[in-house]
Amino acid sequence: MPRSVVVSLVALAALVGGWFAVDAWRRSNAATTTSAEPTFVTAADPPPATERQEVAPRAGSSADPALVPRSAPAPAPARSSFAELNNRGIVALEAGELESAIEHFETCYAGDRSEPIFARNLAEALTRKAVRDHELVRPCAECVELLARAFELAPSRTELGVLLERWRRELETESEFHRVQSQHFELAYEVWREGLLDSTADLLEALEIHYADLAAIFGVRPAEQGRPRIPVSLYRPKEFSRITGLAEWAGASYDGVIRAPVAEDRSIGAALDELLRHELIHAFVREAGGRDVPGWLNEGLAQWLQRTPGAEVERARAALAGEAAIELSRLQGALTGLPDTKTVALAYAQSLAFCAWIDQSHGRAVLLAMVAGCARGETADATFESWTRVSLAEAFQHFRRGL
Repeated sequence: MPRSVVVSLVALAALVGGWFAVDAWRRSNAATTTSAEPTFVTAADPPPATERQEVAPRAGSSADPALVPRSAPAPAPARSSFAELNNRGIVALEAGELESAIEHFETCYAGDRSEPIFARNLAEALTRKAVRDHELVRPCAECVELLARAFELAPSRTELGVLLERWRRELETESEFHRVQSQHFELAYEVWREGLLDSTADLLEALEIHYADLAAIFGVRPAEQGRPRIPVSLYRPKEFSRITGLAEWAGASYDGVIRAPVAEDRSIGAALDELLRHELIHAFVREAGGRDVPGWLNEGLAQWLQRTPGAEVERARAALAGEAAIELSRLQGALTGLPDTKTVALAYAQSLAFCAWIDQSHGRAVLLAMVAGCARGETADATFESWTRVSLAEAFQHFRRGL
């Protein structure tokens, strides 16, 4: 097991809700991320599916008939006009033209507040703009205002409320942080902490080395081609817990931002470097596989792809000896969602040991293929079997028998 169990929060900012046109029933695949993911209380997290929002299609559309209200009356001319504006808003949303989408949805909502679709679509567009802008500017007071209005319009989307509170705490805590950049990272911390000030160059250099190494492993580069730098924030332990909501045993987190607590007497050394690499691996997993990568695979890779994981694997195997297996079906989402700290610790140990076993038995390419398959909508189980001709369930039983 790692020296301290490390978790990465699901990127709640990636949990943008479903939206539907009057004559378009598909969900957009262009979800905005801070993400992320997930996504994912990690350790990370696949985000839960958001609720489908349904409205009657226009005459002649090819909408799913099961979703069409029975005997829907023909819309009045004014409502028809709003429906057309709503559809234009969705076209703009799909194209990433968020300001235009917001303008269209604002007009619809102002004109007919009795139609819940208009409020939901406006909330979606506001959320996407808030998330996009938050990637570029942190902390972002305007983003907090946008998200607050989105949550007011769609109060059933509780993930927005969770994200809103986090951003408010972040705004309060980081408003006076010092920020320094490297090629791929932006590091934020309290400027009066001299120990950090003296170490930032070495810390950023170490992060850049990890970035190059992981880019070669995963074949993706999440902070290039005009994309924002990966944000890294260092906090006092109480501030870290306040912003992330994590228990004291959490060593660091990733929710689109790499966050780590640094005590006053803690040096910037190997332990912190290991934690930051762990969270950076989650960023690469999200980039390569999206937010549906199973928790056990995401967390297992974040441990197995450390520089020298051998000793940790042996400790993990020893921890699992004599313990009942945790079925992989229970480890699809956030490992921290398990019922108690012992089960969480065993889940981390099992995830590491199983990923190590897959690598040693079938090759690292299989692990990476499972991640990439998730980005294409394939399950990790299906990808594993297509590569090995063995079901993942059979492989897991083989692994458990060898403990």
